[in-house]
Amino acid sequence: MKYSQLKSLFGRTLAATAVGAATLFAVHPASAVTFGTPDGVAGNPSTASSGGASRTAGLCLAGSANASALQPLLPGFQRVLTVSERPEFFVSVPSMTATTASFSLQDEEREYYRTQVELPAEGGIVSVTLPEGVSLEAEKDYKWYFEIHCVSEVADPDNPNIEGTVYRMPLEGGLAADLEAAATAIEAARAYSEAGIWYDALSTLARARQDRPQDASVASNWNEFLASVGLDNLARQPLAD
Repeated sequence: MKYSQLKSLFGRTLAATAVGAATLFAVHPASAVTFGTPDGVAGNPSTASSGGASRTAGLCLAGSANASALQPLLPGFQRVLTVSERPEFFVSVPSMTATTASFSLQDEEREYYRTQVELPAEGGIVSVTLPEGVSLEAEKDYKWYFEIHCVSEVADPDNPNIEGTVYRMPLEGGLAADLEAAATAIEAARAYSEAGIWYDALSTLARARQDRPQDASVASNWNEFLASVGLDNLARQPLAD
């Protein structure tokens, strides 16, 4: 074999070896939990904040620019889904002098539930879970409201407030099978996310974040999940006990 042929063969061997080594030693990160628009759900904003932006900002929000610092952990969809009878609702609150808020759940006809919520002095992410005896009917739209008690502990138009929507879907066979097969909270959250079920994906990741605060994989998935719907500014907010 001529020298030129040997040189060409040697070069190709080296190249193949390098590619093989790169494939062998490459790090392939696990797919992060992210959230997309569920099938058949419009992507228009569904939440609003109002009340108290001008008259109560100095009274209630200590060190915060204004009432817009109050934010629900929701994607911008008209209908936000759960498969749970009693889902968990999450709200980010700033540092403030107010110590309590009210949470209420309503449909078009009446108020189903109202409770008072203790607020962390330093701010953070607070959650509300519906108690035994209060549950969502399947395939029905609800609205929920979170009102900070800045001016009054009863409903007041000058209290900062936000609202959101929730719609309970039936737990269908494909998602049920995926959840049954999930070995970790991350896998369960991914199953919910891929099915477009926001509330359950969020609460699953939040519980994992509280249970394993030093777990880098849980932290990374929490960050990616919130960032996928434009809530990356809340990823470092502490979860209130």
